Amino acid sequence: MAKILLVEDDRTIGEILSLYLGKQHEVVLVDDGIKAAKIVKEDNFDLLLLDLMLPGLTGETLAQLANLKGIPFMIVTAKNSEEDILNGLKLGAIDYITKPLSPRILVAKVENFFSRDSKTSKLNFHLNERELVTDKKKIYLTPIEAKLINFMLKNRGSICKREELLSIAWEGKRSERIVDATIKNLRKKLEGSGIKIKTVVGLGYTIEESEIIN
Repeated sequence: MAKILLVEDDRTIGEILSLYLGKQHEVVLVDDGIKAAKIVKEDNFDLLLLDLMLPGLTGETLAQLANLKGIPFMIVTAKNSEEDILNGLKLGAIDYITKPLSPRILVAKVENFFSRDSKTSKLNFHLNERELVTDKKKIYLTPIEAKLINFMLKNRGSICKREELLSIAWEGKRSERIVDATIKNLRKKLEGSGIKIKTVVGLGYTIEESEIIN
């Protein structure tokens, strides 16, 4: 059972989606952006479902917060223009679902995400012990490397921007060049593990789904 934060200001829609999702998962329903931000900072979730048009704080801001905490998120919104969808995906959303929507389709998309996620069972990462274990080898990491790999694994398949990595590992107090140098060293440690960090020119880095699953 996964823990999902559903941020939806329309109470009726929120309760219906909670009912459907709650059959398989623990769902926390919030109808305000500021409340949602507080909960995200204080608690851990496996997935966020975000409306964009929220009172108090926008869904875009919550998406940025989710990225900082390494929490995957889907956008569920009435904003349905091509530009809206592209902007949402650029924020790092794993899916962009427009309203009106079918609760059953949303559930199917969520289950599909967790199904893909479960395929990484051959990989175990222990942040506190700074230890990455695959079916091929065991890798010990520095505290900084552990923060980076933790964030990138949670966002596998998405682009992890240099500024995001800088904020996660160094609280933004160093230049982005330190990110590149650390990734270079991390790549050496990951050799033979089946995990590859790929450069996205001009943006940052990514670990593709296939690099972990296969």
